[in-house]
Amino acid sequence: MAEGYPLEFNLSSYEALDNFALLADQKYNLGDRNGWFNCFRGGLHGLYARVMGVKMHYHKLHAWELEVKTPQVTEYNLSSILFNMDSAIECSVFALNALGYIADSNLFVDIADEKELRKISPYNIVGKAPKYTMGFISGYDRYFPSLKEYWCEHRDLIYIISEQHDVSKHRQTIYVGGRTRNDPPTGFFEAIKMKDEVWKQVLFAPMAEIILMPQPKTPRNQKRPSDSKSYDKFECVAEKFCTFINLSGAKALEDARNTIKLNHYEFIKNKEA
Repeated sequence: MAEGYPLEFNLSSYEALDNFALLADQKYNLGDRNGWFNCFRGGLHGLYARVMGVKMHYHKLHAWELEVKTPQVTEYNLSSILFNMDSAIECSVFALNALGYIADSNLFVDIADEKELRKISPYNIVGKAPKYTMGFISGYDRYFPSLKEYWCEHRDLIYIISEQHDVSKHRQTIYVGGRTRNDPPTGFFEAIKMKDEVWKQVLFAPMAEIILMPQPKTPRNQKRPSDSKSYDKFECVAEKFCTFINLSGAKALEDARNTIKLNHYEFIKNKEA
C-alpha cells in the first residue's frame, strides 16, 4: 500500500546521551545518588515509546489501508499523536532534570521528593505563557544552555502541541477539517471490489492535510475571526516536531558533554561500578 507521509526521527543523539549518563552513573564518576540514573533512563525510554506512538498513528492517518476512515478514526489517531507529542516533550524534561540533578542537585527539581517531582514540565525550560517568567529552573542556564535557547526559540510549537492535547484530552474533538488523498495505489479499489462505487471510495481515503482547531481553549462565542491562512496545518506541526526532537537530542548531548564534569571520560574495565 502507498506509504503514509513518513516522519524521519533520528534518536542517535539520545542513545549517545544515554551512554554519557551511564558513564556519569559509575562510582568513579558521579555515582547513583537517589537512583537518578533510573529516572533519567525511564524518561528517555518514555520519549522513545512516545516517538514510536507518533510514527504509528501518523502513518495510520495518512496511509492507504483496507479500513474505513471515519471522522472518529481520524480524531482517534490525531488525538493519540498529540498525546504522544506532548508526552515525549515532558518525558525528555524528566530525563534531563535527572541528569542535571546529579550534576548539581541545588539547581534542578529534587528527584527524591514526590511533591517536587510534580513541578517537572517544559515550563522549567521555556517559562509559562503568557509572560514566560513562571516555572523556570535555573539549572538549564548552567548545564543545558544551547538546549534552552533552542526550546525558547520554539516555545510556540511546544504550546501549540500542549494546548491541542489538553483540549482533545479534556474537552472535545479537535479535528475540524482538511482534505483527503486522491492517489490510491494501483489496483487498490479493484482489490476490494469498489472500482465502480466511487461514492464508497472516499470512505477509504486517508488524510492528506488536517486543519487543527484555531484558538482551541477559547470559548466558541469568544473566538476571534481567523483567516484560513493562519490555521495550523497538522502536518506542518508534525514535521516541526520531528525536527525539534532530533535537534533537541543533539543539543542536550552537546551541552552535557561541555558542562557536566566527570573524573573519567571512558569506562574503566575491571573497576567496580
